[in-house]
Amino acid sequence: MSKRFAHIIMAALLLLGAAACQRRPLEDPNEVVKIAIKVNVKSVINVNANIRSSIKLYNSNTTLWEPKISQLDPKMMRVLVYDPSSERLLTQSFISATTSDEDGQKVFAGNLGISHGDYNFLVYNFDTPTTQVSYENNEESILAYTDEISHAQKARLLGFTKAGDADPYAGTSIHYEPEHLLVANKKNVRISPHDTVVVVETVASSIIDTYYLQIRVKGLQFASEATAVITGLSPSNHIGNNIRTMDPTAAVVFDLHKGYDESLDGENKDVLCAVFNTFGKIENITSDLHVTFNVVDTAGNLLQYNANLDTVFDSELAHLYHWLIIEDAIIDIPDPENGQQNTGNGGFQPTVDDWQEEHGEIAL
Repeated sequence: MSKRFAHIIMAALLLLGAAACQRRPLEDPNEVVKIAIKVNVKSVINVNANIRSSIKLYNSNTTLWEPKISQLDPKMMRVLVYDPSSERLLTQSFISATTSDEDGQKVFAGNLGISHGDYNFLVYNFDTPTTQVSYENNEESILAYTDEISHAQKARLLGFTKAGDADPYAGTSIHYEPEHLLVANKKNVRISPHDTVVVVETVASSIIDTYYLQIRVKGLQFASEATAVITGLSPSNHIGNNIRTMDPTAAVVFDLHKGYDESLDGENKDVLCAVFNTFGKIENITSDLHVTFNVVDTAGNLLQYNANLDTVFDSELAHLYHWLIIEDAIIDIPDPENGQQNTGNGGFQPTVDDWQEEHGEIAL
């Protein structure tokens, strides 16, 4: 072999080696950038700042708000990383190490190895038994929701338990009350090839609304237990872009509590009340917002009282504090042992004409 030919072979081998280096895969450990995720978990103003202090509960040393406030203290966050162009899930991780910032807010921190490029980050707390997340492989489709309750659960929660009882909510999609889901989005994060550590800072806030509901009651001592069902609400949320679903609407069910409101006029200050969570009222459309109070009296009879909530949701108290105070009606629960019969208005004592068409009663 001549020296000239040997030199040509050596040059070709060097070129092939250089080309091979240029085709090194992005997941090569030498190109992985360390990502530090910092998530500030904000408090939710309509839970911990808008507590109605005039409300006291019978036979209870707690408040209605405490269970909701405890939901704002998550223990783990899930980090999802998406391709901004395709919105496809690329990788994920979980972070649980916490510190506090200068304002005392809880901050989650953790590391994620990823190559350079452009990314969208989505973070949410991963410890909500009732609020579930699915379709997470796509950023636009990822959905937070709660399951629909079964017929047996309807019977237990709503009081129609006797054999042969008809389902008064047939055709209505009633869901479990959601727990707070704290979500943070950080879009179009650029990681350059020369970065070694990139800190992604986000702020998580809840996609869930919390409301206080109250109605005055006469004969509260004759109520054994009670629940409320509110229809016309959003059933879920596409958390990748924080968009509530609107069609079809759904209902949420929750327990009511016996209490009294010290701010009410008159001798009788008794109320049925609750603090409940929802994916939210659907804005700018008529969503047929109704509440049904299901009261089981001390004799086991189910009494139902219905009211329209459109004007209540649009009240100043609802806008300012998320308080749904039904001021123009009273639920009248008769003494079942005296054989009293409810009037045709279903136990309501309305003071405005709008209530006349909304009241009904099912006594089992």
